[in-house]
Amino acid sequence: MRVLITGGAGFIGSHTADGLIGAGHTVRILDSLHPRVHRGSVPEYLSPDAEFIKGDVRSRDDMTQALQGVDAVIHLAAYQDYMTDFSHFFDTNTTGSALLYELVVEH
Repeated sequence: MRVLITGGAGFIGSHTADGLIGAGHTVRILDSLHPRVHRGSVPEYLSPDAEFIKGDVRSRDDMTQALQGVDAVIHLAAYQDYMTDFSHFFDTNTTGSALLYELVVEH
């Protein structure tokens, strides 16, 4: 099975990717590599067997590209720092989820 993991460069996402790859699945990761979480580059701990797309879950183009040819989606992308930037927290978490649902229904 070909699986997309949004937020796959995070702690839970990267371990999920490892488990899926270990079980024989093909994994694609979509992650923005937000500078508050990552240092702007793909983390060394990500499996080289996972396809990586740097993109934003709020971007229709990025999400459309990431969804091409996948059989399943594990949606883990989230912005967690609500105390310092509530509008960004709300925008990323709600807009990203809504766009994903919209695109899945379209396809």
